[in-house]
Amino acid sequence: MATILESLKSVSGYPVPESTFITIAANRNIILEGEATQTGLKTNSYRLAKADVMMWVSFAPNVRQADVQFDLLYSDREKLRKAANAVYEELGDDAFIPETKTKFGYKGDRL
Repeated sequence: MATILESLKSVSGYPVPESTFITIAANRNIILEGEATQTGLKTNSYRLAKADVMMWVSFAPNVRQADVQFDLLYSDREKLRKAANAVYEELGDDAFIPETKTKFGYKGDRL
């Protein structure tokens, strides 16, 4: 049977650092080594932890190392944020982060 940690890692293929999962688990009072049961995966703590992972991935940078690249499209990041915010809003969590329309790019004639 899968563990809670394995279940959280399956949220995305992005290489989330182990320390991030440990911090999220501590904040949400879940045990990463615990068995991922149907009942456990429906708890508010697990759902909020999953939302935290989605939010973290939505802000993670695109990375490339050797021949491996992890690149998320803006639309994928937006979907992750919306899904995470929906959980935060539904469960009334303080971690709710309002959606922002941030655009990056060159402005002006000098850098």
